[in-house]
Amino acid sequence: MSEQAIPERQFLSQVLQQNEPAVSFCEQIFGISQTLDDIVDGDKSITQGAIIHAFWQALIELPANPFYRANEMFLRPLLAQSLQDWTDSTVLERTQDEHDASLAFVLRDQLTGVVVQCAYLIGGAQWMRQVSTAIRRYFHDEKLADYRASLPGVEPEPSEPASPAAQPRSKPTAKKSSTKASAQS
Repeated sequence: MSEQAIPERQFLSQVLQQNEPAVSFCEQIFGISQTLDDIVDGDKSITQGAIIHAFWQALIELPANPFYRANEMFLRPLLAQSLQDWTDSTVLERTQDEHDASLAFVLRDQLTGVVVQCAYLIGGAQWMRQVSTAIRRYFHDEKLADYRASLPGVEPEPSEPASPAAQPRSKPTAKKSSTKASAQS
């Protein structure tokens, strides 16, 4: 993969070797987690239709996904850990403690590790190692200083000035934008 901005679906298709059920699994998890984040944070208006859609995805579509069904024993523990990490991050980021904010930044988007595991399940250890850093760069694109600047009551460290573009955050658990930079070939 060359360094260029590409849509998320295309990126997932590349790192998951065009395995459509795996790509759909990741997209389903991202959508469900984003809806949960929007509900818990209360920082975005969310429609009843979006909530019903997320529940439909979680209860009907995800369990029927052939990639998930074939790999549930590997994926379910990772999803449980990702959800707990995210839950902890929502508590830690609200304490207004500098160290807790750093911990929250690390914990808040562990779904990236699920994508890395999907690459392993599809292509084995060698393939996973080949694409794992690109996956992490693609999905972990927010800077710590920008994240900290978006938290109320947590001042950025002097060595980590927030960029002028830092905005109040809407802590996404998965990226929804249509393009991101892939950083590994």
